Order: sequence, then C-alpha cells, then structure tokens
Amino acid sequence: MTLIYGEKTFLRRFEDRMSDAEISRLYAWSRDTELLRWSGGTPTALSESEFRDHVRGERLYGPTNRRMYLLFVRDTLELIGRIGVFAIDWNRRDAELGVVIGAREYQNRGYGRDATRTLLHHLFTTSSLNLIYLYTFRENVRAQHAFAAVGFRVTERGPRFTPDVGEFDGVKMEITRQEFLAHEFQDAETPK
Repeated sequence: MTLIYGEKTFLRRFEDRMSDAEISRLYAWSRDTELLRWSGGTPTALSESEFRDHVRGERLYGPTNRRMYLLFVRDTLELIGRIGVFAIDWNRRDAELGVVIGAREYQNRGYGRDATRTLLHHLFTTSSLNLIYLYTFRENVRAQHAFAAVGFRVTERGPRFTPDVGEFDGVKMEITRQEFLAHEFQDAETPK
C-alpha cells in the first residue's frame, strides 16, 4: 500500500484495495449534482453495485495514463475526497490535475490545497512529469485562489468545451516542476 503524507492530509493510491464503505462514499459523491457542477462532472447513471464493480475493475485494469488517489484527513483518517492526474502524456511530460473535496465539512479549510501540494511534490520528485495543468470554471474563484497559493499561474481564460459539460467560460492554470520546487523552497524559508 502506498501512502503519501502531507501536513493535513494523506493520499492512498486508487489501485490499493478499497473497502465497501470507501466505495459507497465515492458513489455518493459521484451522484451529488452540486459537487459535480463545480468539478466539471456529471452524475453517474450506474447503480451502487455497478459502480462498485466498475471501481474494482478500474482499480485492477484501469488505464495507465492517470494516477488517482483517495484523500484522507491525517488526524482522523477520514476519507474526504479524491485527487489525481489524468491525460498523462509521457512524451510531453504533462498531465491534467483534478481534485474533489466531497465531504462538505472539509471544504474551504485548506485540505484540497494541502493534498494538491502533497501530490505535486510526489509527482515532481518521483516521475518525469514536468508540467501539471488544470481547468476551473471562471466563477470558481475559491479554487483558483487555492491553486495559486500552491504556485499555479493562470495561462488562459476563455471558452472551453468538454463532452460532460458542453461549452463553458474557463480558466486554465499550470505549474512546472521548476516553479513548484522554487515555490516549495520559498514556503519552507518563510517563517511561520
């Protein structure tokens, strides 16, 4: 089992065995229309049993162009979300980041920021990835501030299209390995 520790959170690989309770929690978030609206997803049409089979199959035989993790609170061990990179292009050495804090009581409390920082540190120090990018809805200013605090910068604003959402006004943000490591070093040097 692979665990990656941050200050407030820890991450566990999606491929590691999940309990039925963990899958049920993921399922509830995959049906939460308000939560999915902010993350750019659409509710699953699968039953919980079909979803469980799908997750277990993906865990064993899923695509190799992504790295997905369950996100837990370090102090309580509670599962509160998921995070990962997908659309990995090993030739270009880039990937797209996605993060969802499904447990509403943990939103706006720095857990997503900590998990993002933790995952970026892991990816940039253990893989050949050199650029991580993400998209947010233009109105999701809260997420943009959280990503900027980790070192992401805005690179594009304007219309974007995805099959799940259709056309929307989006913001693209990205960070390179060099930028992240410099930002991490600067944070370590800043007195708390």
